[in-house]
Amino acid sequence: MTANRKPRTFTLRRACLGAVAVMGALFVPLAGSPLSAYAAGSPDPVVLSDTSPGPITWTSDSFPGGANVTNTNGDNCFDSTGHPNPYTPTGPNACEVFTLTVNLSSATFWSTHSGGVSFHSDEGANDFDFYVYLKNSDGTKGALVTSQGAVGGTGGVENFTIDKAQGDYYVAAAAFATVTFTTGTFTFFLGPSIPNTPPVVTNPPGFASARASHDIFTSHSEPHVVMNPLNHSNLVAGSKMYVNNKHYLFRIGMYSSFDGGQTWSDAGHLPVPTCPATSLCSPPPDTTPSACAGDGPFSSACLFTTSDIWLTFDDEGNAYGIVLVSPSSNVGTGWEMWMYKSTDGGRTWPLSNMRVIHNHNDHNLSNFFLDDKDAIALDNYTLAGTGLTTGTNRPRDGHIGNVYACWGLDGTVVPTQNQVFSRSLDGGNTWSQAVIISGATNAREIGCQIAVAPSGRVYVSFFVYALTSPAEAPYVTGIGQYLTWSDDHGVTFTTPIKVAAVNPLPNHLQAADNFRNLSLPAMAVSPADSSVYVTWADEHTNASGQDADILIVKGTPVAGVPVFGSPVRVNQDPVGNGKDQFQPQIAITASGQVNVSYFDRRNDPNDFFIDTYLSRSNNGGATWADTRVTQAMSDPRINPPIDGAGNYFYGDYQGLVADDTCAIPFWNDTHLANLATTDPNYSQWQEVFSARIPNGKKCK
Repeated sequence: MTANRKPRTFTLRRACLGAVAVMGALFVPLAGSPLSAYAAGSPDPVVLSDTSPGPITWTSDSFPGGANVTNTNGDNCFDSTGHPNPYTPTGPNACEVFTLTVNLSSATFWSTHSGGVSFHSDEGANDFDFYVYLKNSDGTKGALVTSQGAVGGTGGVENFTIDKAQGDYYVAAAAFATVTFTTGTFTFFLGPSIPNTPPVVTNPPGFASARASHDIFTSHSEPHVVMNPLNHSNLVAGSKMYVNNKHYLFRIGMYSSFDGGQTWSDAGHLPVPTCPATSLCSPPPDTTPSACAGDGPFSSACLFTTSDIWLTFDDEGNAYGIVLVSPSSNVGTGWEMWMYKSTDGGRTWPLSNMRVIHNHNDHNLSNFFLDDKDAIALDNYTLAGTGLTTGTNRPRDGHIGNVYACWGLDGTVVPTQNQVFSRSLDGGNTWSQAVIISGATNAREIGCQIAVAPSGRVYVSFFVYALTSPAEAPYVTGIGQYLTWSDDHGVTFTTPIKVAAVNPLPNHLQAADNFRNLSLPAMAVSPADSSVYVTWADEHTNASGQDADILIVKGTPVAGVPVFGSPVRVNQDPVGNGKDQFQPQIAITASGQVNVSYFDRRNDPNDFFIDTYLSRSNNGGATWADTRVTQAMSDPRINPPIDGAGNYFYGDYQGLVADDTCAIPFWNDTHLANLATTDPNYSQWQEVFSARIPNGKKCK
């Protein structure tokens, strides 16, 4: 999904979903104190160590007219050779660069400790963005380490963390929209001591896993999976497949299984056409990790991206996938939406079946925020059409129901984003123009999901994670999980309703973490009684705010309207035990059994290493039983992809399918790195896996 996962072709600050704006206290100079009373751009360097941890206060130079709104990762703070530009107080290149030095008492310090250096500032009337690079011995900038740009304008808070900081760094302070200086504090901090390898846990034992990724690519993350309704042994899946982890370069690749996930075929990247829909575009060919190694400059093939795979099946046995596509046109803004179709159970995805849902050409929309997090679904209950009654859609009857797609469209007012919806009445061959189905223009929304009820009603859920004050209808009750629906096959939608308040996960769950997290929803409708369920990760259940749990809320149809009760906690480890659960996915069987899979840390005393768990409910979500899925825990520090904001990446969501005999989670992890390097199954990368969890004695 999601923002921060795209190549850095636009200003990074507006693509930084993890940096949800937090209103902080204003920094105001003392009355009568001239700006010159503050040391300009000092200290430089800022020096910290494990024995002198600070905090150290740093104050910038004055920026009376900073307007640095078009930089890419602070690129205009450096010259063409990679050396810092001189301090520039005004205009589109307003910036200053200073040095941060972190000294350690031992060269092996971070092998037995976790932590790093944190930075915090309250910006007051200013809006600065910060970009941290390694500082090379010749004085040039090295690789991007992390960055932070508070979304939502001035008055925000800028926080960033350098995980396991050591040596010299350049910090570029880009004056995005400023009238004076800013100040901030650097602090060396320690987290819990994390062992180099996960604990060995044999009780509960977990289940055997099947590796799906057997390719040349360096890592795999953010997987999704679907089950063929005509043949439950046929599973189709996809994930990111990386060509450069350090610089977050990847495309979407596909997998297929014909034995219920016991073995997988890996099809590599989805094919990219030379020109999909217009003579104005020229997407480059596929590429490989060897061709995209190093720190660049990279070819256009390495930089071209497909992302956020989401899959569905029709009832004729065809599989469909939607992906975000980096702009293929020189007149496009935002991201395009492409649909791929497989007619052979996911073995192949021919270009002849690729269609452009939305090309974004000639749209006068903001390029500060990127279209994000798409989804696709089929109506396998009713025949395609526009009327309220179109007849019953039956398996293998030669008819394909309506195909539906949604995504977050960047707004015309920075940095808003709204959910849009498009549909196809001819099996995905042609698509309607996207229409906004969510609410206020001041909202920042993400994570749309689509589910179709037996009546043909189309549900769309999404997360409203930030609002620009004052709140507008229908979001007057604030951030949370929202739902809208259509009873005319996607022509019109109801005003969104808030189904639950959310206490969002922090960008990093704890100090020892450097991978990002969100409270994205997962949503499904029960085929048995048309109840609709929304699940997400939330810190609501622990007063300390440091314990992420999986919550779910159920909407029961009453006179045609879903009535939602209070959220229920899904994971059944002790409440408030300080152990995190996150990234849930949901699947509901024909009988109405609710299955939710998620990442889980309950088996690690340090709340760091990661298992996958599955919870089931046979009474409509009232009570739950947990099952450990994985047999070995994973370390998210191992060779992670690193997104444009310097976050490690462990996915924003995972996959799950289920029927009344078997649930099959589909997830990424690093447990193969626990093996000896001589083991033929060893892998140093994030790989994707499935496991078969019986619903009874044996999976069929």
